[in-house]
Amino acid sequence: MKLTFYGAAGEVTGSKTLIETGGQRFLLDCGLFHGESEQRNAEPFTFQAKSIDAVIITHAHLDHIGLLPKLIKEGFTGPVYTTEPTRLISKLMWEDAAKIQAEETEGGGHRIYDLADVQKTYKLLQSVKYDEWRHLPGGVEIRFRDAGHILGSAFIELRAEGLTLVGSGDIGNDDVPIIKNTEPLAEADVIIMESTYGARNHESARGRSALLRRAILDIVKQHGTLIIPAFSLERTQEIIYEINGLIEGGSLPKLPVFLDGPLAINLLPIYRQFPELYDNEAMFMRATGDDFFRFPGLEITLRARESFNIDAVQPPKVIIAGSGMMGGGRVVRHLAHYLPDSKNMVLVVGYQALGTRGRQIADGARLVEIDGSEIEVSAEIRKIEAYSSHGDQSKLLGWLDTAHRLPQTIFLNHGEKDQSQALAEIIKASGRAGRVIVPEEKVIYEI
Repeated sequence: MKLTFYGAAGEVTGSKTLIETGGQRFLLDCGLFHGESEQRNAEPFTFQAKSIDAVIITHAHLDHIGLLPKLIKEGFTGPVYTTEPTRLISKLMWEDAAKIQAEETEGGGHRIYDLADVQKTYKLLQSVKYDEWRHLPGGVEIRFRDAGHILGSAFIELRAEGLTLVGSGDIGNDDVPIIKNTEPLAEADVIIMESTYGARNHESARGRSALLRRAILDIVKQHGTLIIPAFSLERTQEIIYEINGLIEGGSLPKLPVFLDGPLAINLLPIYRQFPELYDNEAMFMRATGDDFFRFPGLEITLRARESFNIDAVQPPKVIIAGSGMMGGGRVVRHLAHYLPDSKNMVLVVGYQALGTRGRQIADGARLVEIDGSEIEVSAEIRKIEAYSSHGDQSKLLGWLDTAHRLPQTIFLNHGEKDQSQALAEIIKASGRAGRVIVPEEKVIYEI
């Protein structure tokens, strides 16, 4: 068995891992690069797309699926295995990405793929149920287990050549709203594990809702506007879920809350389609007739005209909009409009990659460039790390401890180098694996 990492090695985005076994070549995820590596998305793959026999997708975030239509465009024609929620969500994610590319290249420029490529890609997707083994050519078997990261997310167990390889995808944070927690490991000889937060631990999940409540109450007191840049997939739904609980529980006054993102809005029906994947609290709420994606004051602004009309609504008010890293989407216009006023606040509730506008703002930049203009950052910037859908150091180590036996090798990917190295040192010192490798990109590792 051989592994080659073509992304997410020494960085968080661009997940693509080639697994060669049983005479077959499998690609685990095929993700976009964000931030400083974004220009790589337009570069040709450094492997032959036609040489890949099958693709296995862990979940529908663009840094794991965003370049799959490009793979098809370059000649891949094999099956793509994933869960049913991921299959449905991926189509919306790709369509949105293709639309953004079309807008950005309207005056000229290279488009990575278009809607026709998305349609071809979607036809190749095959659904696999959780916890069921799927037999593939070359004596290879795969199984999807719930990763507790986003709706439909999975870590992958792959059996071949007498070994069990586990690809973590993204491991969920504990007590993520709506969805179930991460399933435990079983047998694992080799583990490819993410390390986004390998060197840090999040705030208590129980305190997450209190921090959100405090931010909203402060905005009410200041008569300002709260901007929550949120990923359209999972983070937006989590925030709505928690505001619903705070308002219905009487912990917050009724105020205008705008869900201002077409993609996030279009994802809501898919969330409603899979109640069997909810955690116990969400299941109970649904069973008692509480639609946690609706509450007094919530306004859905699907059309662009409705988004512009938000400006005329007097504060206090809350605006939830994408993109989560503040590089595109409707949140960009809101930032330009509201950042210069000290009565307003931006609440950072997700990972901000190096080189993104979101990272600049989160790190305390006093000026940011938006559409060619320098915008003063006078609004207060707050962060709630506990909203991360990535497990922190304690969660990742705890997940490793659920393995039935000591893994021979652990590869730590999907993390900035300091995060991966810090986690590697702890795993080595605690004897949780025979060896720990922080892989280099394009290096072939034989197992």
